[in-house]
Amino acid sequence: MTSSERLQASYGPRHLAIGRVVRLISEVRLAVLVLAAVSASAGGSLSIGGALVVVVAVPFSLVPARSWEKRGELFSRSGILLSCDLVMTVLTVVVVGGDLMTVYAAATVALLGVLAGTRLALVMALPIALLLLGKVTDGGVDSWMVLVTGAIGVLAMAWAGNALGEALRAQDAATRELLAARSANAAAGERIRIARDLHDTVAGDLAGARLLSRALAGAVAQDRASERTLQLARSLVETCATAHTHIREALGELRQAERGPTAELVEVCDDWSARTGVEVRTRIAADVEQVCPTLMRDVRLILTELLENVRKHAAACSVTVEVTLADGDLLLVVEDDGLGMDLSSPAVDGHYGLRGIDERVTERHGRAERSPSADGGLRTEIALPIERSRTAVEAS
Repeated sequence: MTSSERLQASYGPRHLAIGRVVRLISEVRLAVLVLAAVSASAGGSLSIGGALVVVVAVPFSLVPARSWEKRGELFSRSGILLSCDLVMTVLTVVVVGGDLMTVYAAATVALLGVLAGTRLALVMALPIALLLLGKVTDGGVDSWMVLVTGAIGVLAMAWAGNALGEALRAQDAATRELLAARSANAAAGERIRIARDLHDTVAGDLAGARLLSRALAGAVAQDRASERTLQLARSLVETCATAHTHIREALGELRQAERGPTAELVEVCDDWSARTGVEVRTRIAADVEQVCPTLMRDVRLILTELLENVRKHAAACSVTVEVTLADGDLLLVVEDDGLGMDLSSPAVDGHYGLRGIDERVTERHGRAERSPSADGGLRTEIALPIERSRTAVEAS
């Protein structure tokens, strides 16, 4: 299970973000529907057909109110169910009547705004608005006042529902980012603790064992032991040396948690430059340190792949790497003076690394643009949204 899957499992599906408000609106609709039906039945204005319509309409409020956790994802994504709810709302307003059904209709519009957004909610709520306008117009109110009031009322309910839904979803996204950032920080702290423990125990013991094995090999050689014994002593020296090297490499990887994102990006560039002999000029803004670890991990992976693409295809002499923050985005620009690439054809054809970069950027709701550089090579600009990441860091 990946970290994102563990996060999803621990915090729950995304439709739960709007669960409370959906249940509240559904309970209001259910209560209003029952009261209106009882009132109409007591007054003798509710026919048997009307009672059947009410019975059919009840589950559209009862199910979301009682089992949104289990069935909310299906309900929120099903246009058929939303359309059926709209039809049943119109029918119940017609057959039940009364002022209470105006509240029921308004609650339905608000629910559509939460689930479907303002535009779709307005389109779907149009039959309800026309029905209510017709009822008010029959009562003798001036048509133009009815139209203006009705339009404003429908717009307000749809907008309010959408605004509430978006606010809850944004809060849910920020909470997820905060949880991921705290998880990353906790993991970093645990890696540092393990590194310290290993350094103070296993690494020291292996260093001592390495020295003792060398001394043993020397003593065995002086005592003119058999060739097999000498070979075993040499193998022990090599094994201790290898184990000591491995533990130091592991400590180095664990200790990476102590460095900030800027140091990690600089190290990626320096290591690549030392390995390829190509000069890398880096410019990383100071405020990049404030970006959450989960986003910076993706930035580091994208930068690594872009540099590898330069090594494989560009034959460049120098590379420029820029990382800055602007207008709510983290901008990563990698520019080389190499051979460039044919931008007239799909950029990812034959370049699986670039395809992976584009997929990673898409998952982050960012953008990737490629263009010729001033030196004739390739300029790649990656923009990744950071607003939710910033919120998570500030909250922590």
